[in-house]
Amino acid sequence: MTTPQSPGQHAGRAVGGEAATPDPDGTAAGRRTYGPDFLTALFQNPLDPGYADAAARRAAGHGRTGVRKRLTGGFAALTLGAIGFLLVIGYQTTVADEPGRTQARDALIKQVESRRAQTEDLQARADLLADQVADLRERQLGGAAVAGIDNLEAATGQAPVRGSGARIALADGPTSVDAVTGERSTVAQVKDTDLQLAANALWAAGAEAIAINGQRLTATSTIRQAGEAILVDTRPVGMPYEVVALGPPKLADDFRNGYAGKFFQTLAQQYGMTFEATKIRNVTLDAAPELKLRSASQSTPSPAPPGVPFVAGSGAPSGSPSPAGSPSEGGR
Repeated sequence: MTTPQSPGQHAGRAVGGEAATPDPDGTAAGRRTYGPDFLTALFQNPLDPGYADAAARRAAGHGRTGVRKRLTGGFAALTLGAIGFLLVIGYQTTVADEPGRTQARDALIKQVESRRAQTEDLQARADLLADQVADLRERQLGGAAVAGIDNLEAATGQAPVRGSGARIALADGPTSVDAVTGERSTVAQVKDTDLQLAANALWAAGAEAIAINGQRLTATSTIRQAGEAILVDTRPVGMPYEVVALGPPKLADDFRNGYAGKFFQTLAQQYGMTFEATKIRNVTLDAAPELKLRSASQSTPSPAPPGVPFVAGSGAPSGSPSPAGSPSEGGR
């Protein structure tokens, strides 16, 4: 005996008794439903469906049409042709300009070599003339005058000197970095003022000649800070800083016991800077670079012009201003 079924129980079957196709996507109900493995397949194979669709369209003959293919191929050929043309033009320009650049380079090399040879010849001539001047000076002035000139040259840094004295060594201490700002502390670094203090203290203690890292100091020398570098007469000097001075036998002890020595000892104790003051013997300090002449005066009176009376002892014709009454231009 068959049990009657309600209309809702026949929703999954076709009319006439035929089996209906299941609708897993739910399109008959107006909505799509996805299986539990849809997202997994989507993430594992994100591009496969697109490739499959493209292959299917090409197989079905729905790809690019002949006109579109020809346009695309023509555009690509035109682009490649333009690029090739530009490359050829650039290559030809480079090849054409190469001889000019080579000639200019060769000309500059020849000029440099020629000027270098001229400089060497001029330097050799200058050395020869300097020797001749020294010989003439010694013959004309005599021993006492030459000795006086030598002493003046040594005192002004124009001649090398040799003797005993003191060596002052300074170096930076440990550097700390601020944990918040990242800035490096410079409190333990040797500054230009430290070298200035050392040089002035040595002069005050009786030093006759001073050099900082081989740079001879004169009356016009400068010690300046340029960023983290220290310049002595515009020449950079680096650590360790050595201030060598020639002078009395107790120069090192006097410096160590003076204000500058105690100041550097305090810096060494508080910030870890290096400070040493030792005695030295038989040390030679080179001469300073050639100084620039700033002022000069005539040492012998010039002859008086005809008809102008000459006053003895004045060194100038009467009626002309005396050099003593004229303002100086910075001479000593």
